[in-house]
Amino acid sequence: MKRLFSVVVMLACMGAYAQEPRRTIDIADVFEQALTGDSDSEREFEGLQIQFTKLEDKSIYEYLVARHPDKVNKSGQVELVSHIIFTNCLFEKSLDFEKIVFKNLTLTGCSVGNQRFSNAQFQLLKLQDNKTDNSIELSGVKATSLEIKENSVGYEIYIEKDSIVGDTFIEGNKLDAGEIVVSSCYFNGSVTVGNNEVSGVLIENSDFKFPEYGEFNNYKLADNISSDLYLTSNHFSGDETSKVYFNKGNYLNLDVRKNEFAVNVYFIENKAEERFFLVDNKFDRHVSFEKFLFSETWNELYWKQLAGYKLRYADYGGETKEELDDEIKYSNLINIYKGLHTIFLSRGDIESANACYSEMKQLQGRRLKLVFQEKRSFSSFLRWQLNVLLKVYTNHGTDPALAVVMSFFVIMFFAMLYLFFPSEWDSDSVNRLLISYEQFLQRKKKASLAPILVVFGSVLLTLINSITLSINSFVTLGFGSIPTKGFARYLCIVEGFIGWFLLSIFTVALINQVLA
Repeated sequence: MKRLFSVVVMLACMGAYAQEPRRTIDIADVFEQALTGDSDSEREFEGLQIQFTKLEDKSIYEYLVARHPDKVNKSGQVELVSHIIFTNCLFEKSLDFEKIVFKNLTLTGCSVGNQRFSNAQFQLLKLQDNKTDNSIELSGVKATSLEIKENSVGYEIYIEKDSIVGDTFIEGNKLDAGEIVVSSCYFNGSVTVGNNEVSGVLIENSDFKFPEYGEFNNYKLADNISSDLYLTSNHFSGDETSKVYFNKGNYLNLDVRKNEFAVNVYFIENKAEERFFLVDNKFDRHVSFEKFLFSETWNELYWKQLAGYKLRYADYGGETKEELDDEIKYSNLINIYKGLHTIFLSRGDIESANACYSEMKQLQGRRLKLVFQEKRSFSSFLRWQLNVLLKVYTNHGTDPALAVVMSFFVIMFFAMLYLFFPSEWDSDSVNRLLISYEQFLQRKKKASLAPILVVFGSVLLTLINSITLSINSFVTLGFGSIPTKGFARYLCIVEGFIGWFLLSIFTVALINQVLA
């Protein structure tokens, strides 16, 4: 009995410490099966150690071309007929797939030194939960669907050089030392780049064409560390249902520049911790900042790319009656305008600050008009009309030069009215002109042009007097006794009040710009 117990214990210990060796298969045999098998069948390899002995010094492509030249298509690529699935496999060498047309290729839970795909084609390329010592590189690849998820990568993930990809998911990957780089690619499906543990993500010189309800979505979960995002010289297009999301993530540096957005763009619950750049972009549709926290260190953005009522809070733009009735969303949208205005002022960008403030006040004017229409009162009417006046006269206090121009038109308008109501100055001027004319006739026996000159001089003096009277009334210099009679006296008083009011506004606008 004791001897039997000892044997059982020994066997248990041997089972605990003994490691069953992996079964092996050569990579050449894997592709031989996929090349000559049934169409659309699956070749699944699980828990194997993948050797590269039969390849010798050749690449997989060179090996297959040498053995199966009839499997090479017109583009010089080798076409496989079966799907290949690797699960929990250990690759003795790096993978280098060049000029191979796959049905589907899936690597899940595998360990490999490097993964390189060059000028290859896939219906589906799925790389999930793998350990890659170096990099994952896709160059000139065509894939209907691409999934790179939850991999541990020693260096970088590259997708570059005119790769054409459909629906794309790059999520949950952990990169020890490098970045995720997408460069010079074409995407014709939705793209998600989210929650990767990485120092930075760079997406540049790429074209995104979304289908109906397609989107680009970059997100980070709350427990993920902050990183950089650089979005440079890309083009995003689609229909009114397509969107670009920067969704719920903290960034050290968020750099969005020289992109063309033909779809709506949403910054949702983001925070730029160090620097935020929004420079030289073209937004054809709306730009939403919903609970966005700008950097406390450095914000570089310019109003010109946002002008034209493109700003939104979520999808709220304050355009329709129903939207303007929503006070909370209206206040949130005004808060976005105010936040941008403050940033422009802090940077000394007076031009952007003025344009942003003017558009904000025009948005306010829409709501004031609605308030008057719903609750008709003198107070609501006055507030609405003051908003209109400030727009016309000084562009809401941002353009003192406009006030000077508008004041000139007001002065000339009243001057034209005074022409029909001669002042005391006109009588004195005409008398002096007639006296000069009589003296001229006494010296000259014949003066054919004299009557014409008298008429011209009289009209000119009347015009000058009218303009002088209008200027005097407008700037309220004071007369003592107003030098005119009848209805013109009341016009002077009205113009004086208008001048006092408008010049006060001009003074405030001028001081506002000087202090800014």
